[in-house]
Amino acid sequence: MNESLIKHHIEQYKKDILMQIQHNTLLKYAGIPVIDEDRLFFTLLPLLNGEEWAEANKQSTIAVSLIFAALAAHDLVKEQNATTKEQQLQVLAGDYYSGKYYQLLAKGKQIELIQIFSSGVSSITEHKTRFYDHLDYSYGELMQSIQLIESKPIEQFMEHFSYNEYVFIMKEALLLLALRRELNAYENREETFYIRNSFLLQTKIETLRTEMEAVEKNLVRDVRYSNILKENVKHAILERVTEQALKSS
Repeated sequence: MNESLIKHHIEQYKKDILMQIQHNTLLKYAGIPVIDEDRLFFTLLPLLNGEEWAEANKQSTIAVSLIFAALAAHDLVKEQNATTKEQQLQVLAGDYYSGKYYQLLAKGKQIELIQIFSSGVSSITEHKTRFYDHLDYSYGELMQSIQLIESKPIEQFMEHFSYNEYVFIMKEALLLLALRRELNAYENREETFYIRNSFLLQTKIETLRTEMEAVEKNLVRDVRYSNILKENVKHAILERVTEQALKSS
C-alpha cells in the first residue's frame, strides 16, 4: 500500500468516525470530538500492511476511536470542573460517544468485544488515578501506566483479531509519542497531563528525555528490521514517530 493510499484510508476512517457521532447541539457547544490520528494510524496498521480486514474489523476500529474520544471529553471536564453549560455538555458528549461505540458493536453482534473494551476502559481509569491520588508510585510503574493509557483499547483490538505481532511496535510508538508530547509541552510551558500530575516525573525530566531517546532508538531498530512490515509501512511509521529516523535512513 503506497503512502497516498495510507493517507486516504486514515482520512476515510476519520470521516466514518465523525459520521457516527453527528449531533448538532453537542457539536455546537463541545466542538468536534478529538480523533487522535496517531492512534488511528496504529489501529489501522494491520490493514495498511495488507492483512485481511472484514466489516467487523472496520466497525471495531471506529469503536476504538470513539472510546478514546469519550475518554478525552471526560478528561477535559475533569481538568476544568463541569460548571458551565459547555462543560456539562462535554460530559454528555463523552457519554454519547461511549453509547455510540456500544451501539455500533452491539449492532454487529460483537458482544465479547464490548466486554473486552469495557474492561480496558476500567483499566485506563484505574491507571489514570495514579496521576491524581499522589501516592508513592515508582518511575517504572508510571511509565507502564502511560503506555497502558495511550494504547490499551488498540492492544485489545489487535489481540481480539489475532494481530498480535503488531502490538509491541504499536505500544512503543504510542509511548514515544506521548513522552515527546509531554516533554515538548513542558519545555514550552504549555499544559501537560502526566508531568503536571506527578511530582516524581517533575523531578525526573532528564530521565524522561533519556527514556524517550531509548524508546525511539529501539523502535527505529525494530521497525527497520521487522520481517512482517512492508517497506512503505516502515517508512510511514518512522515518518510518524521520528524525524531523526528519516534523516539517517
